[in-house]
Amino acid sequence: MADHEFSGEGFRARAGSLTLLYLASSVERELLRRLLAEMITGVQLVESWELPDADDPVDPAVVFSDTYLIEPVNPDDDPKDPDTMFQPTAAGREVPFVGEVLKDWLRRCPGGPLELGVEAGPVLWPLLSAWSATVLHAFADGPRTIGEVNEEIHALAFEQVETRVELLEEAELLEPRPAAGPDEEERFAPTDWLRFAVAPLSAAARMELRHPPGDTAPIAVGDVETAFQMTAPLLRLPVELAGTCSMAVELDAEVGEAQAGVTFEVKDGRVAACRAGIDEGADAWGTGSTADWLEAVIEGRAERLDSGGNLKLASALLAALHRTLFG
Repeated sequence: MADHEFSGEGFRARAGSLTLLYLASSVERELLRRLLAEMITGVQLVESWELPDADDPVDPAVVFSDTYLIEPVNPDDDPKDPDTMFQPTAAGREVPFVGEVLKDWLRRCPGGPLELGVEAGPVLWPLLSAWSATVLHAFADGPRTIGEVNEEIHALAFEQVETRVELLEEAELLEPRPAAGPDEEERFAPTDWLRFAVAPLSAAARMELRHPPGDTAPIAVGDVETAFQMTAPLLRLPVELAGTCSMAVELDAEVGEAQAGVTFEVKDGRVAACRAGIDEGADAWGTGSTADWLEAVIEGRAERLDSGGNLKLASALLAALHRTLFG
């Protein structure tokens, strides 16, 4: 793809990714947005001279010029006046929660706890650029070879997919699985740490949904399916539970598709399978808007979701999703 075919103008980051990058760095939001666009398309949009040195101190002017997070207490005051008093915006008031969820995830790092900031960069950048390019989505329902991932992602060349998988492996987000035979390619599977990354991504996506910044995209079909499928192997339920349960999310009208979801298959209290798509004949079901689902998973408040069938199974799955990611 030639540079003149894609300038990055109008590009919106995949739900959750830009907010997490922004909270973990001192780089201006617009520059981060263009970096994500560059990573997804392979088109160079950011010159090397635009990138700050990792050792540079944080410039407080970057924060105080961000009207998305900070606003004058008195709307008539000049933001550039050094005597102007500031307060968080509605979005800014959600930052501490999103930051705590992200810090909690970083503390789970298999190689030892990481601190939010420069130390987290080598992990967050592979995670969020791969999420933005849907590389992570390709691993949601099982191990994949690099070739299989490449077949699912048409925007990236094979070498770019290969590089992203290697970075994810180095960051302990993917782990290799032995080849089944001498003629088989090596497969890679999500680590549990990668699966737990659904928590900060969900918290950031909820913040963007509640307070749209204008440079992020709404939650898409693949995001919903990936979030459920990534989390499914972590769930633990009462051993006596068994059956199927469909979870349907009513998407934003802008997405172009009415619903997205998955169907869980539970045996002996474990999730035996989590398939993309909604099974109308499932033993139990739950449905609701994107906002209602985020409240149910993050806060444990599922009363706004509609559910039916085997309510014990549906309720147990909902409780396990909240407990596992945010409990």
